[in-house]
Amino acid sequence: MSKLSIGIVGLPNVGKSTLFQKLTGIDVTIANYPFATIDPNVGIVPVPDERLEKLAVLSKSEKKIPAIIEFYDIAGLVKGASTGAGLGNQFLSHIREVSAIVEVVRCFPDPSVIHVEGTVGPVRDIETIELELLIKDESAKDGSAKLTDKPIMYVLNGKEEDISPDLIQFLEEKKRPYVRLDLSGDVSFGDLVRLAYKTLNLVSFFTTGPKETRAWTIRRGSTAPQAAGEIHTDFEQKFIRAEVVDCKTLLAAGGWQETKRLGKMRLEGKEYLVQDGDVLIIRHG
Repeated sequence: MSKLSIGIVGLPNVGKSTLFQKLTGIDVTIANYPFATIDPNVGIVPVPDERLEKLAVLSKSEKKIPAIIEFYDIAGLVKGASTGAGLGNQFLSHIREVSAIVEVVRCFPDPSVIHVEGTVGPVRDIETIELELLIKDESAKDGSAKLTDKPIMYVLNGKEEDISPDLIQFLEEKKRPYVRLDLSGDVSFGDLVRLAYKTLNLVSFFTTGPKETRAWTIRRGSTAPQAAGEIHTDFEQKFIRAEVVDCKTLLAAGGWQETKRLGKMRLEGKEYLVQDGDVLIIRHG
């Protein structure tokens, strides 16, 4: 599982598979009963970034390649999953494999959609899943990755009037990132994908030229050689230096030549920590 993977979790029938389907364009089973999803579906979603678009125009690039995130549609958890209820052990093992979690929280009141607890209760549902992850962690004897250590964000599924101030207060007091989405209608996922990228503690740097403009993904705090290694594994070991300019500066100058003429291009060595939005030219042996 890569550093770009994020698992979609929640109780049954809260909108997980609907989110996955609309987000990825992949047709999946959506049913009004628990455990319609057994094995996780996987979809690759591009990260919307206007900087990529502008750099591609600047360089007259033949193609542009965005950063991506892998989303895994993981089956619904239920109370008691940590002890095997609802095939819980299998589902929890899927969560263990991803780098971060997005929990879909049902806020919509539709009585025609079954809720495993009988009533809609967003805070209760969040606490139910937290408890199952915690119990599973405490029962682990092999020192494997802790489920409760994974970064988590929330999708509040419902219309604006369905989402109570108490729920927002609960999340904000706990400093939990969230987005509101009404998955029953047409939705834009830009904010969700960007928040997922941030939750994974990732940043983008760029390479750009006539052939292609590309957004590369690295962990926040990565060095220039580590960033070079994302382009090609040999570049990390053979790294000499990087020519660096912030994306906004390059765009404002109108190109590489003017950027250099203005003295805005920097030479950075092996200790440099690549920043979100940096445009790099890697020099290597």
